[in-house]
Amino acid sequence: LPAYFDADKFYNLILKFDWNFGSKHRAFFRHASNDRTEDRSTNGIDNKVGTDGQQPFQRINDAYVVDWIGTVAPTFILNARASYNRFIEKGYGAANAGFDMSSLGISKSLLATLPSPVYFGAWSFDNGYQTLGRSQSNNFTDTFELMLSATKVTGSHTIKAGFDIRQINYEIQNTGNILAYTGNTSWTQRVYNVGEATSGDGYASFLLGITGGSSSYPLYPWWKQYYASPYIQDDWKVSRRLTLNLGLRWDFNGPQFEKWNRLNGPFDPNVASPIAAQVVANVAAMKASGTVFPANLATQYANLANLKGGLTFAGVGGQGRSPFTMRKKGFEPRVGFAYQLGEKLVMRGGFGLYHSNPNNDIQRTNGFSTSTSMVNSNDGGRTPIANILSNPYPTGILVPTGSSAGAATFVGQNPNWFDSGFQIPSVWSFSWGFQYQVSKSSTLEASYVGSRSYNLNMNADYNIPSLDQRKACNYQEGGNAAACNAQVPNPFKGIPAFNGTSYYTANTISYFQMTRPFPQFSGALQQYGRNDSWIKYNSLQINYNLRLRNGLNFVGNYTLSKQTEEWGFNDRYNNVYQQGPYILDRPQVLKVTAIWDLPFGEGKKFGAGTHGLAKRLISGWETTTFFNDALRGLPAPLAGNVIMLKDPQSKGGGFNGTIDWKAYQVRAWNPCVLKQDVNTGAIAPTPASIGLGCGTDYSNNWGNYAWLETTDYAPRYTPYRSGQIRKHHAYQLDASILKRTKINERMSCQLGFEAFNLFNHNYFGRDDFNTTADSANFGSVFPSQVSTQNILPRQIQVRFKFNW
Repeated sequence: LPAYFDADKFYNLILKFDWNFGSKHRAFFRHASNDRTEDRSTNGIDNKVGTDGQQPFQRINDAYVVDWIGTVAPTFILNARASYNRFIEKGYGAANAGFDMSSLGISKSLLATLPSPVYFGAWSFDNGYQTLGRSQSNNFTDTFELMLSATKVTGSHTIKAGFDIRQINYEIQNTGNILAYTGNTSWTQRVYNVGEATSGDGYASFLLGITGGSSSYPLYPWWKQYYASPYIQDDWKVSRRLTLNLGLRWDFNGPQFEKWNRLNGPFDPNVASPIAAQVVANVAAMKASGTVFPANLATQYANLANLKGGLTFAGVGGQGRSPFTMRKKGFEPRVGFAYQLGEKLVMRGGFGLYHSNPNNDIQRTNGFSTSTSMVNSNDGGRTPIANILSNPYPTGILVPTGSSAGAATFVGQNPNWFDSGFQIPSVWSFSWGFQYQVSKSSTLEASYVGSRSYNLNMNADYNIPSLDQRKACNYQEGGNAAACNAQVPNPFKGIPAFNGTSYYTANTISYFQMTRPFPQFSGALQQYGRNDSWIKYNSLQINYNLRLRNGLNFVGNYTLSKQTEEWGFNDRYNNVYQQGPYILDRPQVLKVTAIWDLPFGEGKKFGAGTHGLAKRLISGWETTTFFNDALRGLPAPLAGNVIMLKDPQSKGGGFNGTIDWKAYQVRAWNPCVLKQDVNTGAIAPTPASIGLGCGTDYSNNWGNYAWLETTDYAPRYTPYRSGQIRKHHAYQLDASILKRTKINERMSCQLGFEAFNLFNHNYFGRDDFNTTADSANFGSVFPSQVSTQNILPRQIQVRFKFNW
């Protein structure tokens, strides 16, 4: 790739105006705006046609705040605040705009049917080739907020009460890939349904004229959400030694909805499918023409007469504007205390209940936005369709039908939906600890801090056959994957509702697909908004604060913690949940901050008697140093289609049992993999493992082999992440030198020299190790190829600030 460097520009403006109205009223107006514009290519094509990168990528913030505080009486204060915030995020490959796609041989008649803008399209190829082209995003978030609080002091009580009201708008203008082509290895690999690192090439498939891909027909939705919360808090000085903090908040966290009701409701498993009669007629015609149906699927084909299941829609058939209703029991008690045990020792603790906003999983718009997939095979990937490049969509591009198709919406596809029984997630936070005054200038604090998050969002497969059927497909349970992959007559062929999907043209579909409860949908129908998940956090936190009279302040923090989760299923058929380290689990973190007012100039040890220019030059200097080290990296994701045969950090395949973080190719675990053939169930080393020198003898305690790659129908045998295998970590040191100069009583200025990542450490802890089990790079990461989002290289900046 050609040399390329990211560009990152940041502008920030803050204005604040203060007014005093007499002695009892104060108000201020504040405006803040900033613009961060990045220019980064991900494929080495810098601001030229074909770039796949954010060129540019902008994040723009604008905020306006009006605040008033009034002293109604010596013991009664009112405060009101109104604010508006807008965040804009937009990015695309600007160099692709206006490109004539027909110059690449794309049919002008096809281009005329596509929603605009297409730009350059998106071209991707398996085997590590760079992607060409980029879609556009342009999203707006507007937040309106009104807050009112009243504070009353009476005796030993300080009571604060008020309310918080917000409206949030989120407008999405993402085009998606209007026209995408993909070159897949399956068409040039040794066996069509067995991926291997040593056979098959995505670009070679493309050169043969065989491609996959899709065309998105985007929706630009306008999401809205309302929030309101009254609260009351009492800070009670019970005695000289004991203080209590008692509070109650009541959250009304309204569900998201789309302004024009372009939103799905929950999936209805009992609604009669409007295509049932057409399917029955299809099956009858196929039988009359001599089509032979497998006897062991007789029940499934017979049940097509009673075909059920389909999506629902907001505002249609009694469905509300959102898939779930607002929970009105969002009470949030908070209790805290501080008790002085002795002259130098204080005990503190407390707990509180909070509720978190649901994430954007609710934004299901099946039928209002759609994607047309290229149908490149009518027999499950065995035989390609000829001339697919010149005519990728012979039956046309799918245009969104909205709610008009009812339960027939997205048949032949794999839509997802949000659960109607969803509850707002809750978080219990608690702490208990001691603070000790070590000396007149230093304190030491040790605390236990923990939290329990419940009812968290989760998604899971819904359209799954019986457990017995899964067992019949899984070699580990005595089944036969090849039998489940076998092709059987397609009862949905030619039915108009399936136009644009493989169901419309294919003569066959898989045996396994016909055993699903809702076979008219091509996949597992992800059910979002489940409340099955939880996160647990426990930590020991130690803080040391030192403040010396010579202007030196030192703060040190050490955290020892563990964060675990239950999220997703290892085995959906047996409802075995996945449990393991949370994605942000960091067992140990050390942070140190040192701030030193240099002892020169006015009021300092050295040069206190200077005057004039010399006084201004040597006075007001300050240095700051911030050190941060997580000591260990984030937990490494594991492959989901493998069985761990032995300690993954055993030696083998060029891995010596320890991670060399300075290597060109960093290996985290033994890459030796055995693989179970999907067609026969036979176990043999992957070609990549043989190439790595793992050997062929695995009869004695599996030899060098640490992994067995399973077939499609096996459950997951590993957690999502490993607590023993960690991603890269590196400490970061930031430093600054600031010079403040007092001009007169009302004016001053500050000059700053700041350095971030002072030692220019390379950090690639955001990048995962390769989890493709049959790849020669399994368990590896290449530091030279990691994301530019890990950490910026050393940055040095100069800033100037003027106050008056």
